[in-house]
Amino acid sequence: MKKIYYFLASAIMILGLSACSLKEDSDFGETASQRSEAHLVEIGKLLPSAPNGWLVQYYGNLSFGGYNVMMKFVGDSVTIASEKWGPSHFAGIGADGKVITSTSHYKMEQSMGSILSFDDFNPTFHYFSMPDNPDYSYEKADGLYGDFEFRVMKATNDSIILRGKKHNNRIIMTPIPADKTWESYIHEAEETEQFMASSKYYLTGEGRTDDIEIEVKSNGGYRCLVFRYTDSQDLKQTVTAPYIVDKNGFTFYAPVEVNGMVLDGLDKGDTEDYFLFRNNPKLQLDTYVPPLATQLTTSLWYLNYGSVGEYAKPKWDAMMDILKTAGKNKQKITIYTATIGKLSDTKLGSSLSTSDAVPYWYMNVETGDSEDIAIFSQKSTGTNKTDKAYYNNYKWKDVLNTIYGHKFRLTCDNQRHPSYITMTDMENPTNVITIYATPMYFMNDQSYYDN
Repeated sequence: MKKIYYFLASAIMILGLSACSLKEDSDFGETASQRSEAHLVEIGKLLPSAPNGWLVQYYGNLSFGGYNVMMKFVGDSVTIASEKWGPSHFAGIGADGKVITSTSHYKMEQSMGSILSFDDFNPTFHYFSMPDNPDYSYEKADGLYGDFEFRVMKATNDSIILRGKKHNNRIIMTPIPADKTWESYIHEAEETEQFMASSKYYLTGEGRTDDIEIEVKSNGGYRCLVFRYTDSQDLKQTVTAPYIVDKNGFTFYAPVEVNGMVLDGLDKGDTEDYFLFRNNPKLQLDTYVPPLATQLTTSLWYLNYGSVGEYAKPKWDAMMDILKTAGKNKQKITIYTATIGKLSDTKLGSSLSTSDAVPYWYMNVETGDSEDIAIFSQKSTGTNKTDKAYYNNYKWKDVLNTIYGHKFRLTCDNQRHPSYITMTDMENPTNVITIYATPMYFMNDQSYYDN
C-alpha cells in the first residue's frame, strides 16, 4: 500500500513540474525551437535581399591573410566570385575582362545555432577548404584551412558576421553597393597590393617612444605582416598581422600589439615611401628599396621549367627523365616547386619540393663589384642522405652546376618590389634563369602532374 502511495505522489509531482514547464513556455511566448526556426527564416530572407550581392572578407589559414569574395543569393542558389589565390583557383578576372563565377546550392540549417552551409561543391569557394589543394602541397590534408559551414553570429541589413564551424575564423559580409562592379573589387585590391608592396618595412613615426628597430615583412608574399624585434629584455619577439586588401589599404583581421603599440590597419595614402596606421597616424611603415642581390638572398624565389635558358634546360630534362622511374616500385617522382634563395633565417640554398621529399643544397652568394651582380658557390655542409641521393644519383648536381660557379647580372621589372629577377650569366648569355616572387608550380603543363 505504501508503494502505491509513493508512486501516486511521484506521479503528481511530475505532472506538477510538467505543468510549470508548459506554463513557462506559454508565458515566454514561443519555444526555443520556434525561435530558432524564426531566426533561420529571417536570415533566409536577408541573404537574397542585397540586389548586387555581398562582399565577403574571407579568411582560411590566417598565415595567408584574407581574400575578397563576392556572393549573390537567389532562391537556394549562390553565385560566387573571388580574388585568385593560386594557379588552379577558378577565380579572378577572365580573358574577357569579366569576373569568373561559379553557381552552386546553399542551405540554412539548425545545429546549435543557425548554420549557413555551402553544401554543393563550388570550385571558386570550396578551393579554400578542399584537402589536397593542388596549389599548396605542404599541408595536403587540411589545404588552406578554409570553411564552408558557418555559424551566423549576427545578421542585420548592414552586415552579417559568421564564424567558421571548423576553424572558427571570423567572416564579415557587407552589401555591395548597386553601382559597384564585382570586377572593381578585384582590380582595386590588386592595384593597392602592388602600390603598397615592399620587400620589407620599418616601423617608424613620431608616435614611437622607443629606439628599438622593428622590421616588418610579409609572410612569404602572402597577406600577413610579420613584425620582428628584440625587446628591452633582449628577447626576440614576433607578431603577425593577417590582413585583407581593398582600395583604401590593408584592413587587419584584428588589432595587434607590437612592443606596447596597438596597430590596426594601414592607409594606402598617396606615396609609396610610407603608409600610416589608421588608428594612430603618428605611426607608419617605411618601405625599403634594397639592391637586387640583397633581395635575392633575403627572400625565397621560385623558378619553373619555362624560366630557364637553353644552357640549363637539358640538365633539367636529364634529371626529370631519371625521376620518371626513381620512386618506390619505380614510380614517377614529381617536382612540385624549385626554389633559390633564403631557406631559413641563416641558410641560403636551392631546394626542391617533390612527391618524394624536399631536398635542399646550401650555397654562398657574393656580390662582387656591384650590388646587382651575384656570384654563386655551393656549400654542401648540412645536407643529409636524401639531399645527396638527389645530388649524386638523380643528376641534380648537373642542374645546380648551372648556378654554382657562375657570375650573374641581375635585372628585374620593378626595383622597389620586383615580381621577378632575371639572372644572366656574364660569361655565357645562353645561361639565363628567371626567378619569381610568387609561389608557382615547376611545370606549367598540368599533364605532368596528372601522370
